[in-house]
Amino acid sequence: MVLTCLATLFSWIAVGGFDFSDPGKATHGTWSKLVSTAANRAAFIDSLREFMSKYGFQGVDLDWEYPVDPKRGGAPEDTENLVLLVREMRAAFGSAYGISLTLAPDYWYLRYFDAKAMESSVDFFGFMAYDEWMLELRAF
Repeated sequence: MVLTCLATLFSWIAVGGFDFSDPGKATHGTWSKLVSTAANRAAFIDSLREFMSKYGFQGVDLDWEYPVDPKRGGAPEDTENLVLLVREMRAAFGSAYGISLTLAPDYWYLRYFDAKAMESSVDFFGFMAYDEWMLELRAF
């Protein structure tokens, strides 16, 4: 049964995550720098395409937590530059590789993702509907 399922199994690489942008880490400002110039974006896209081809991945999930947030290494131009990255990725990948983007569930962070502008370039958005809590909330 497992062998039968493998024919339809898709494996994607995830890039980023919460710890990736933690203050004090070497990768703290990496996302913002990565998207800041066309040359940086092109180098990332080429490297990513080579990596996915070499290791057999069918797509990539971008998990940037969180654009623009200065505490997490962000800059005001991150929103627009992330849109450029995703559009340039789609142009480079065509339909050969999938692209997804992880979105934050709360307005404070979500407002810096221009999902509408990226919608036509991604296969899907993942919505982080976990880790949200407040003392006022109780069991549903």
